[in-house]
Amino acid sequence: MCNLSKGIEERGIEKGRQEERQRGIQAMVSALKDLNIAEDVILKKLQEKFGLSAGQARKYIS
Repeated sequence: MCNLSKGIEERGIEKGRQEERQRGIQAMVSALKDLNIAEDVILKKLQEKFGLSAGQARKYIS
């Protein structure tokens, strides 16, 4: 049972990390939009900084 609880704990930690990463990306996009940075530049920065594909980055822009 110890391994089961450890696995559940690790999945929870990973889920939290993913959610925090998404919030960070959303905050970055919001800040860049507030600065009137062009969407194509934002897309490029998301791809560079977070290793996202163009399609993944575009989801944060919409």
